[in-house]
Amino acid sequence: MSKAPWGDSSPEDQLFVLVTGANREIEQRGQEQLYQAHMRKERNTDISYNLSGIGLGIGQRFIDEFAAIYPSPTTHLTLITTTRTAAKSHATTKALRRYLDQQEDGARVTNQKRTLFPNRIHLASIELDLCNLPSVYAAAERLKSEPIEIVTGLTPSVAPTASPSGPPVPAVIPRLDSVIFNAGIGGWTQLNWSNLVKSFFASGFVHATTFPTCKDATGGLLVDPLTGKEVKGVAESDAVELANKQGTTVLGQVFCANVFGHYLFAHELLPLLSTGSASAVTGPLKGSAKGPAARIIWESSIESMCWKYLSMDDFQGVGTITAYESSKRLTDLLSLTADLDGVKAYSASFFEGDSKDEKSKAPIIVPPATYVTHPGIVCSTLFPLHWIIFYLYQLGMYISRVFGSPWHPVTPYKGAAAAVWVALQEQPALDVLDARHVKWGAGTTWTGSPIVKRTEVEGWGWRGKVNEEQYRGDKQTDPLVNTFRTSYLRNSLGRREDSVALTAERRQEFEVLGRDCWREMERLRLEWDAKVRKIIGR
Repeated sequence: MSKAPWGDSSPEDQLFVLVTGANREIEQRGQEQLYQAHMRKERNTDISYNLSGIGLGIGQRFIDEFAAIYPSPTTHLTLITTTRTAAKSHATTKALRRYLDQQEDGARVTNQKRTLFPNRIHLASIELDLCNLPSVYAAAERLKSEPIEIVTGLTPSVAPTASPSGPPVPAVIPRLDSVIFNAGIGGWTQLNWSNLVKSFFASGFVHATTFPTCKDATGGLLVDPLTGKEVKGVAESDAVELANKQGTTVLGQVFCANVFGHYLFAHELLPLLSTGSASAVTGPLKGSAKGPAARIIWESSIESMCWKYLSMDDFQGVGTITAYESSKRLTDLLSLTADLDGVKAYSASFFEGDSKDEKSKAPIIVPPATYVTHPGIVCSTLFPLHWIIFYLYQLGMYISRVFGSPWHPVTPYKGAAAAVWVALQEQPALDVLDARHVKWGAGTTWTGSPIVKRTEVEGWGWRGKVNEEQYRGDKQTDPLVNTFRTSYLRNSLGRREDSVALTAERRQEFEVLGRDCWREMERLRLEWDAKVRKIIGR
């Protein structure tokens, strides 16, 4: 097998990142065609998974910010994306290659001596269907032990119009420094015009377009996670009971796509994510023999901050029309409470190696750390709108930004700011910010300059601390003020109108709920792990 494209660099000069849900569908098909597909009930076919383009935006932004932060030609980025089909994986890699070439062309035009050194940026993509658990295990196994095709950018000496510098090179991934869990589905069906008009008058334009209450959805969505097929013919009133039934063969579809599929994927990737294992000996661009913890970065939503969106009686959000919000509320709880003392008794087992996996028997010195981010409000085809309404919706998002909302990046590229920022920050910088206990949101100033901002979570506040409602940024203690405009870092900016001050009692309830969520997730993991392994034979 050929030498890996990064083979000449030292491990501390290599960065390996995986992003789920990096489909390029939004560029391949027009808005009108996408809308028509939704109306033909293709919600659960290939186009249903992450049409928003945020995953592709994360890939593009990663290329730009990596090149800016690490300009040396000896540092290497390997960016791995996932999609549901081989065709989409090929299209995504092709799109990122084209973007890399365009950025290199732009660098040469503005400065003849400047180059991004694209030959140090490597791209790959694999298939992953999060509602098909055998597919999840297969993707993880492929990353852990099989060569995957790596495409590398042009060398600086090659003319911008030249063809790629060579065929894909098969290489085994030695570790993963960050995984960004972005893929998912919404489960929405249409716009509720009545609620839209009411929210405009009751809450105002900016609040209504930031925390919308006008999206109709179908409850009772189920999937057979051993085949990936939607389960039909089950009454909505019976769906919750069926999902909760002992020995059930179904899961909530939105829950499986947004949370559980990723959850199992992360556990199976532990050999690549755990510093000190046979596959992972260093952290991102660090010279330490052990390196910092790898990062599991969950992409949540600004719409998930309320208690009402998650019930332990309907843990998978099957019996509600807010299954998407429920799954994102669960994401927040799992990430923010993972390392709390009162939760570790249930979360610790997730970060331990699986004795059935030979690769996981290596000692785990430092398990991965979890972080949670969200993209703000991005114009997305994840929600089905007629193409004309979509463009009016897009205009409305820009108006909200101009009117002072910090949560309207609008474009996928700007919506990717928080996830990429967390992945590329030096570990000491994240530790100073206590970043594991913050929900980081992508936002912009009214002129469109990107910001990364703490986001309030009901029951948790901004950092799990009480009395922070009036926080305005402190130049002495908050490193964010050295990077982003202080006026936009105010906690009071961008809050829900019905937000209340965090109390110690509410904070404790949040931790208890986090504990219960981890306990249930681990129960489900063990149950479905046994079922999947019985099918795949290991």
